[in-house]
Amino acid sequence: MIDDKRYFKKAGHSRRNFLKGAGLALMLPQFASLAKSKKDAELPVRMAFLHVPNGKIMEKWTPKEFGKDYKISQTLKPLESLKKYFQVISGLQHKNGFANGDGAGDHARAQGSFLTGVQILKSAKKARNGISVDQVAAKYLGNKTYLPSLELSSQRGRLSGSCDSGYSCLYQFNLSWANEVQPMVPESSSEQAFNRLFTIWDGKSKSKQHQILAQNEKSILDFVGESAKDLQRKLGKEDTHKLDQYFSSLRETEKRIQKEKPKIHPKLLKHDFSEQPENFKAKVETLMDIMVLAFEVDATRISTMIVGDEGSNRSFPELGIKSGHHSLSHHRNQESWIKDLEKIDLFYVSRLAYFLNELDKRKVDGKSLLEQSMIVYGSGHSDGNRHRHNNLPIILAGHGGGKLNPGYHREFRDDPMCNLYVSMLQKMGCPVDKFSDSTGILKGI
Repeated sequence: MIDDKRYFKKAGHSRRNFLKGAGLALMLPQFASLAKSKKDAELPVRMAFLHVPNGKIMEKWTPKEFGKDYKISQTLKPLESLKKYFQVISGLQHKNGFANGDGAGDHARAQGSFLTGVQILKSAKKARNGISVDQVAAKYLGNKTYLPSLELSSQRGRLSGSCDSGYSCLYQFNLSWANEVQPMVPESSSEQAFNRLFTIWDGKSKSKQHQILAQNEKSILDFVGESAKDLQRKLGKEDTHKLDQYFSSLRETEKRIQKEKPKIHPKLLKHDFSEQPENFKAKVETLMDIMVLAFEVDATRISTMIVGDEGSNRSFPELGIKSGHHSLSHHRNQESWIKDLEKIDLFYVSRLAYFLNELDKRKVDGKSLLEQSMIVYGSGHSDGNRHRHNNLPIILAGHGGGKLNPGYHREFRDDPMCNLYVSMLQKMGCPVDKFSDSTGILKGI
């Protein structure tokens, strides 16, 4: 949870631009017009990890050709217009996703090890994992932004009990880990994530904070109107356009959140409940919008998102699919089940396409956020039917500020997934030569 006063205090000692009004401060992107030095205008690299559940139908996911002239596969069709911005990486594995003597529980291991590479402890009473790659990056770079990292999830998870064959629920509902025992619990409410990121409070009255935020008919932009007009007079033409673009994106995200907000009887507000949005697509895309905005204003440079928790048995009636995703993943080669899974795979890849397109639209000093980012999308399973953790379905998107070489389908032969993570950490400027079970780096990416 974000401590608003602590982050506002930190903001006062930075070069960040703010708009103020009605007791709040709204973070803004960097503007070349206001930069005091070349260093102030430097473009940071962002890093994000998006997890999807239950593997893929790999025959439809994997392109048949390698190199730059590969043909987009059926499942990757939603990404075809973005081909030059991403690379398909085949052949990576998480050996510690396999049982290795621990028996059943592949879904817990798949998500638990996805960003850590660790063989997790099989116990419902306590969890033992390892630090995740995003938190290694946050350790070295997190002090440059308000939030060292941002964790999001499409659904609130359980924080106690057993969820998969004797494993703690913490593994299946968390992706990011600060250390062996402490998960970075993700924010599942788009409204809470938005308010914490984009309304930093300098007042002492919590009641005033809640009162203003409760006025859902208004935008936070309504409270900073005069400050916005004053700022516009100081900006150059390009920065004025950037400010207008940012305000437009901010308002559109607000509208989506307000539209999605479930109607709950006031008596139920005091109870803890798990959100079940009627429109899963909109929920996922709104959380992605918040991540894009967070990157745009440099609120954080490191983020993770559980697009779907591992083992999820969500049905997709909007796709004409009544059966649950996890149930279908054990298809036993039944053709109709496989066809449904192909539709679900397309649905998730389409959400990735949405996210990458939004990053590509946002320009920071002439370069898109996508050019300045490293985005990993994938699953801890390849074949969900047989619970395979090798040849994982992995996309690495973005140019990483010129440090990545997208546009290829690359093959590695059972390299640890953590070799990719070491490669990314080094390209982010983190002095790391080894992470978890890594054996080196992935050359050429």
